Amino acid sequence: DPAFHLGTLLRPFRLPLALGLLLVALDAAAQIAVPVLVRHGVDHGVARQAGGVLLAAAACAGLVVAANWLIGIAQVRTTGRTGERLLYTLRVKTFAQLQRLGLDYYERELGGRIMTRMTTDVDALSNFLQTGLITAVVSLLTVLGVLVTLLVIDAGLAVVLLLALPILIGATALFRHHSVPAYREARERVSAVNACLQENVTAIRVTQAFRREERNARDFAQLAWGFRDSRLRAQRYMGTFFPFVEFLGTLSTAAVLAVGAGQVRSGELSAGTLIAFLLYVELFFSPIQQLSQVFDGYQQAVIGLGRLRSLMRTPAGTPTAEQPVETGKLRGEVEFDNVSFGYAGGAGRDVLHGLRLRIAPGETVALVGATGAGKSTVVKLLARFYDPTAGAVRVDGHDLRDIDLPAFRRRLGLVPQEPYLFSGTVRDAIAYGRPDATDAEVEAAARAVGAHDMIAGLRLGYLQQVGERGRNLSAGQRQLLALARAELVDPDILLLDEATASLDLATERRVAAATDALCRRRTTVVVAHRLTTAARADRVVVLDAGAVVESGAHTELLAARGPYHRLWEAFRQTPQDHPAPTSELVEESAR
Repeated sequence: DPAFHLGTLLRPFRLPLALGLLLVALDAAAQIAVPVLVRHGVDHGVARQAGGVLLAAAACAGLVVAANWLIGIAQVRTTGRTGERLLYTLRVKTFAQLQRLGLDYYERELGGRIMTRMTTDVDALSNFLQTGLITAVVSLLTVLGVLVTLLVIDAGLAVVLLLALPILIGATALFRHHSVPAYREARERVSAVNACLQENVTAIRVTQAFRREERNARDFAQLAWGFRDSRLRAQRYMGTFFPFVEFLGTLSTAAVLAVGAGQVRSGELSAGTLIAFLLYVELFFSPIQQLSQVFDGYQQAVIGLGRLRSLMRTPAGTPTAEQPVETGKLRGEVEFDNVSFGYAGGAGRDVLHGLRLRIAPGETVALVGATGAGKSTVVKLLARFYDPTAGAVRVDGHDLRDIDLPAFRRRLGLVPQEPYLFSGTVRDAIAYGRPDATDAEVEAAARAVGAHDMIAGLRLGYLQQVGERGRNLSAGQRQLLALARAELVDPDILLLDEATASLDLATERRVAAATDALCRRRTTVVVAHRLTTAARADRVVVLDAGAVVESGAHTELLAARGPYHRLWEAFRQTPQDHPAPTSELVEESAR
């Protein structure tokens, strides 16, 4: 949303916010009314020894205080409820935006920084809206009300107090000038701290394996020290400014008392008016001190809101077409028409250069080539995680940029090299793409890829809990569940990204059989790490430096003795435990 700002967030809550502001105004009015009643009681009750007047003034003051108490209860409940609803809306909007953003955003942003947006920044805004904002509005209205009341009671004596205002305004401006950069720096540094923490927790096995615990602890301590230094610098400014405001208030009280006492002696001012004036001076500076105290939360909220606004205004890397084409079920015809593409931050170097590739409906194509040849990039473009910088990717004759993206992805199946399994049961992991699937459909998908026997061997079967990222399962078990997950959505186009690259011999045989079962009846693109995977495909496409250098059936390419033949010979001569290829053609070629 390019127009996102605080106003758009607050618009649905106009009525409760208006009620909250009314209660805040009544709160400020009640505070201002008490000194007026004190003045009346002193001048017309104490000075004239009229007990009835004094009692009436005291009773009215008591009623005002009681009413203010009830107003405070209603105010806290109203603003608290509204604040929680507002923050719920903000969290949901932020999460939805994070779901929409393309891979380019996540590849340039650290995970810890993204988490800071959802936690620290949202919490800072929440705390200010629920507590600091109320205090700030009440304080501001009280200060304005006190100024008006003082001018009405005695303009001459009010001038004594107003002399402190230029000093206060100048001190506040100086404080903001120095403290705002410190707060902004602190927010950036806490993002770096969170990013470091998340990265090290995620990679704890690597950390311990390479004995990096002490080094990483020192690096983290250095980042935390930078955050601490920024916060201490901001606290030093606060520690100077707040006492100065208190000192200025005391000095103003003394000045008003000195001038007012002289006016009382000369008969120009009543004692009740002077007492009310002194109460108003306290009431004037007390809100200013409260405003100063909520300034810390205000600064954090402003910076947090700015970063959330930047996030919400970030456009998706794959924009939606103005009139998207509804495709429904796909035939599975794929065409890369003179496609070029380069990643942001890739030093301007294209990964793909004028790529031309056609895939027939139902055909299984294996992409092979050296690291960096562009194999995985082809898969990402076909899934429309990115758009090409030149050329077009077409499915069934339609440019992917013109197709309704959510509908298109519902017809895709994706099995990455390292399948990500979310926390939940085995059943939940398989049904991730179709949460409404029945138990029978989930089991049928598992049987179709040969995963049912493995699942049945688990202690709780389909109800076995899967840990975060599936860490309590083996690599082969995770791969089989990912294949079953893809089978359940019944995709028209299947994308396999090096699906057998990290498995042992026995597990790879089982996964290879599951993959073959999954590839039937649909267009399949396989990023082949082991050439035995490529050998089972209908066609092998060899990529080099982002372009197609050879294409054909496995046996044809071996007979041509070109780039694929050299890759095959190097693969055969490399010591490794790769399984015997399953097709007779592959067995014959490998002899």
